[in-house]
Amino acid sequence: MGYAFPLAPMSAETLAVTLLLGSLPLVGVMAALVVPGGGIALLVALGLLVIGGAIWCVWRPTAFVIRDDDRLELRFPVRRQWRELHPQRQVRQLSLREFRQEVGWVVRVGASGFGGSFGWLWTQRRGWVEAYISRRDGLVLLEQPGSWPLLLSPAQPERFVALLSAPNT
Repeated sequence: MGYAFPLAPMSAETLAVTLLLGSLPLVGVMAALVVPGGGIALLVALGLLVIGGAIWCVWRPTAFVIRDDDRLELRFPVRRQWRELHPQRQVRQLSLREFRQEVGWVVRVGASGFGGSFGWLWTQRRGWVEAYISRRDGLVLLEQPGSWPLLLSPAQPERFVALLSAPNT
């Protein structure tokens, strides 16, 4: 089995952006009902619902599982990903400020704003970093030979780091 760590609760800032973006389809439906020929607004609302649903179901993880078979499982509502845990891995907790100081400027490729930031980051000093974060504090950076760094925001980040740092995890 292993140890499961849910995605950390959204920060207040992330929650506010998520609620704002989540309300846009309702605004589109209301506009379609009020404005003559509001079919375009209805199509936009439907498009936003599809995009939001895809982000929530495909890109936003529900949990990170440290498995007994030396793998890290990323659980999503409709899929799973597994990462082999290399014996020479490095894992540490850091703040967003520390991360930015270490990697330099960042360009995001993926989904951001609705429930967090999910996808890839191109960084000035480190190249590609894969990211699944719901808040800006309690970040965990996992680095392993032969793979991109992985930036996560698990609940209980200290315990997550301690378990991944232990030999033969």
